Amino acid sequence: KAAWLPPAQPEKVSTVVSKISELYRRGSQLQLAEGFDGSLTALLGPRVYMLTLARLQRCLLAYLRCRMERIEALRWDVAGVLPEENKAMLSPNEVRYSERFSELLGEFQMAYDLELTRDYQPPEDLYIRVNVLQDIGQFIGPESGQALELKRGDHTVLRRGDIEHLIRQGLLEHSLQ
Repeated sequence: KAAWLPPAQPEKVSTVVSKISELYRRGSQLQLAEGFDGSLTALLGPRVYMLTLARLQRCLLAYLRCRMERIEALRWDVAGVLPEENKAMLSPNEVRYSERFSELLGEFQMAYDLELTRDYQPPEDLYIRVNVLQDIGQFIGPESGQALELKRGDHTVLRRGDIEHLIRQGLLEHSLQ
């Protein structure tokens, strides 16, 4: 199952960025204000603004980092095909990030002739029983090199390496029966 991603909130991000800019401006004005009298208020006023600004920055960066990690996890989970329902949850900048991340991952894999989106954990069984949830049609199994055709409703036993990417994409379901 792909990583869960809540809807992007670009308006809230913009609001926080505006607040950070405003706090910075006010804090700077207090520091540069004429008539500094050395009082506790004059000393702590700018500090309060800067601490609040730093807290907002940390919160915003944590939010953006969390979304970035989930977008990357989603890319690994769906093996490069970002479903529309997930794409709808992304801001335009996040869509560009996702696309660029996929491009870079693809370039890296090609440069070293690797398939990093495969699950390299040793399989429990070489063959597994699956239920076909959506029509897939005919394709060549990447591990066996055999031509396979899968139609919705089929129940079959296949080589794990040929179909595990389809399980991650939600097209097949591992059957325990």
